[in-house]
Amino acid sequence: MGLTDGLTLALFSITAVGLTLFAVIYWGKIYRRTFLNLLLRLLIILLCQALALVSIGLEVNRSNGFYESWNDLFGTSSNYSQSSTTAGSKALITGKELRKADKLPLQSRLVRDVITGSQSQVSNVVYLDLPKSAVDDINAKTALDPKRYRVIEFLTGFPSQPLMWVKVLKIDHDLALYNQQHVGREIIGIFPEVNLAGHYDLECMNLPGTRPPAETWLSTDMHSYLATRLGMPDSRWGIMGVSTGGWCAAMLSVRHPDLYSAAASIAGYYRPALPLTDPIALQNEMMKKYDFDKSEAALTQIQKLYITASLGDVYSIRETKKFLAKKHPNLAITYKELPSGGHNARVWISLIPGALDWLQRNISV
Repeated sequence: MGLTDGLTLALFSITAVGLTLFAVIYWGKIYRRTFLNLLLRLLIILLCQALALVSIGLEVNRSNGFYESWNDLFGTSSNYSQSSTTAGSKALITGKELRKADKLPLQSRLVRDVITGSQSQVSNVVYLDLPKSAVDDINAKTALDPKRYRVIEFLTGFPSQPLMWVKVLKIDHDLALYNQQHVGREIIGIFPEVNLAGHYDLECMNLPGTRPPAETWLSTDMHSYLATRLGMPDSRWGIMGVSTGGWCAAMLSVRHPDLYSAAASIAGYYRPALPLTDPIALQNEMMKKYDFDKSEAALTQIQKLYITASLGDVYSIRETKKFLAKKHPNLAITYKELPSGGHNARVWISLIPGALDWLQRNISV
């Protein structure tokens, strides 16, 4: 049974309720004035509470899209390398594949691939949201027009999974509606796995040692993958992220201006936030390597950045205010501030349509 399966939630919930009812009904019958009986009754109480907490946790995870599988939850390997295909050698999507893909609103399709990044050698999942027009072109064996389609890469926070964008943030509805209303300049969405190291937050960076090179996977590997998978030449995309993904989107856009025309950071921040348990030397090394100011100063062209923050989101608004207080001669910043709202999906959902519209208008094609 999968972590997010309804059957898993039902099994734990029914067991929790059943054991609780058993304890209430038969408490007097199982009672004995012995130490072992005391331990047994204590164990029953603790087990009832544990099952209830697990059931609540499963539902919270299903609602927020934190973890996709038991492997994700426990930080163990999913062995994607067993079934992956090198990104640069993945064949063009076919009509047969589209018929097997998940159906999204307004006849768009969600394609799931397992690939190995040609540069990073990371093996993991990536999803493509293809609008009806692209589906029709592929079914008709017509090459996609790169001047017609805008590509946006969507990055999650930590912990999370790519499908959070669909299951929680309802991006499939926003994209389908947008594409229906903007025929001739539709958006193709690409959703790579961001959290490549289980319970360890890579902050979308290439860390030293054996950690997966997340920056390479998210940038050059995704472009190589899409260029071959859709038959579209490499182009400059838009990139959007929420929370940690907001930092990732902004950071990747200034470090790879050849790949991204514009970025949207929703409830993000603008410096690495590695776990405090990491060695100080590593934290300092990454702060220096991924210094946003230095990356921005190295830009040879104006990079466009859309930023949102809420006054109720303590960490994001503090980091955003610090960032905006600096001079940014190489950035064209559009800032939207919300008067209230915390760090959660309900706030972010309302900001996504505006960010989509802004990105589409600022992506070079």
